[in-house]
Amino acid sequence: MPPVERTSESSHLVPPNNASKPSYLNLISNICALIFVGIMFYCCFKDGATLFSYHPTLMALGWLILMTSAINAVTPGDLATEWMPIRLRSARHWVIQLVAGLTILVGFLVILSNKIIQDKYHFQTLHAKFGLAALVFACCTSLGGLGALYSLKLKDYLAPIYMKLLHASAGLVTFCLGTVTIILGCFSKWWSFGEVLRYTSLVLVLLVMLFTVLRPCLKVYFRLKERIGYSN
Repeated sequence: MPPVERTSESSHLVPPNNASKPSYLNLISNICALIFVGIMFYCCFKDGATLFSYHPTLMALGWLILMTSAINAVTPGDLATEWMPIRLRSARHWVIQLVAGLTILVGFLVILSNKIIQDKYHFQTLHAKFGLAALVFACCTSLGGLGALYSLKLKDYLAPIYMKLLHASAGLVTFCLGTVTIILGCFSKWWSFGEVLRYTSLVLVLLVMLFTVLRPCLKVYFRLKERIGYSN
């Protein structure tokens, strides 16, 4: 039997479907995200719509619904995509990620426009600074996604497995920055919807973050450990 090409597109970064068991963590994460988005819509539109109303809702949709779906698409054990071929899961990942990025960008432009209209300073709060960092990381990670997509053509510079691991790691850091930004938004001066909803939102966002990144983080760790062991 010929040796397995470790730098091929079908490398162990995404194992075969029969190598992982279905996980309900992603399902729980999606339910928590939907509840949180519902809370955001209630808080932002209960007294009518303003330009600012679209900032929290678009960010919640982009980070907690769309981006989690994109991450789950390439996570082993995802109930929605486990049956799909690797190439289809990869395509689903970058398509949803593209929509998530556009949604987040529109949400950013909304708050930028709102600040300009109200003649307020930009990036003064911790929430705003984390949000800017998350947006910059998201743009860089998206560019890194192109490297992962065409990793075989770049194999003379970096092995495809390391390109994909680097992209996955940067993506997880980006997602965590985005969720932390949302949490900081719930504790900003804008929040005036009571402590029960505030801490309910905190718990929901933390659960989404934990259940979304847990399995991908383990996957990156074990793949990296496997590669180091293989090199030795």
